Amino acid sequence: MAPSNLSQVFVANVATNPAAFDTKTAANATAIGVYSVAGPNAGTVISTALTSENTIQIFQTMPSGTATIASPLIDVKAIKRINYKRQVNPTAHAVPVVCGTMAAGDSVMVRIALRTAPTAYANYYQDGTALDISGAGYEFPLLGNFAAGRMIFNVELNSTTAAGNATQLTNFINNHPSLSKVFSVSGTPIVTITARHAGVVFDVTLQPIDGNGNNVLPSGFSVSNATGFVAGVGNYYQALSDEKSMRAKYGNFNRMYFPTTFPTFAQAANTYDVLEIAYEHGHPASTGIARAGELNTIKIYVLETGLLNTPFDVVFGIGGSWGVADLELLY
Repeated sequence: MAPSNLSQVFVANVATNPAAFDTKTAANATAIGVYSVAGPNAGTVISTALTSENTIQIFQTMPSGTATIASPLIDVKAIKRINYKRQVNPTAHAVPVVCGTMAAGDSVMVRIALRTAPTAYANYYQDGTALDISGAGYEFPLLGNFAAGRMIFNVELNSTTAAGNATQLTNFINNHPSLSKVFSVSGTPIVTITARHAGVVFDVTLQPIDGNGNNVLPSGFSVSNATGFVAGVGNYYQALSDEKSMRAKYGNFNRMYFPTTFPTFAQAANTYDVLEIAYEHGHPASTGIARAGELNTIKIYVLETGLLNTPFDVVFGIGGSWGVADLELLY
């Protein structure tokens, strides 16, 4: 099946229904509603199961100007899948380095090899700090250098004590103009090196450099098992990336004039549950944007509140509680 030509991303920063299709709200209080075009509740924003309606529009409130952004008219019978995912925090890639002791004159080379740079869309424009899941607000400083493959950084440790080697490793990273923006470090004598940005994966290896030339690591040095990167679900960097990447399809710019400004709805302080609705496009009777038989998608980032029985539970058939695990409904 060819890729969908009509994908949309909506962001709800409140977990309530708008009062009407033309409701206006502040940018940080956007809401999502389902408007009945044809069916028992035609002309209203519904709070009952959408399966009782014939034709709907999914819409998001706007802070000014046109009061809503909306999906095409969707026949309920054309909805094929509703996928619900609960919010999950991301986990950064981390590697613990155990520092040991060594004889005077010996040293250990710590090699940090960056395998991947951030790949989420938010890293490739002015809001790239969204990918700093450490909360420090750094943009990834090495993005343009990855054309040649992995980057390797070397740190030489030469203290006779474990605490001294941990301090050397920590200070090298913290004082480096680039590495301090790529990694955070903590602990002694086990120094845990943690990637600051979503999607960054790296290796750490140890190489002995001793006076006897026997290439044996001094006592106590090792690299423990890494904690793998987990992207998570419904986090700010994901909501922002999806929202921005869809802008090219919205048609609110052209090649001749400056683009029309458009607000950004994802909020840095928020986490979101995610609803993805796939519906069949009824070409040529529908909007005619996509080819016949394609499944178009609407992804909705809904403020993650932990509340029970929000309007979305009933409308989208999630089961009466936001507390359920990931759920996929096939229509």
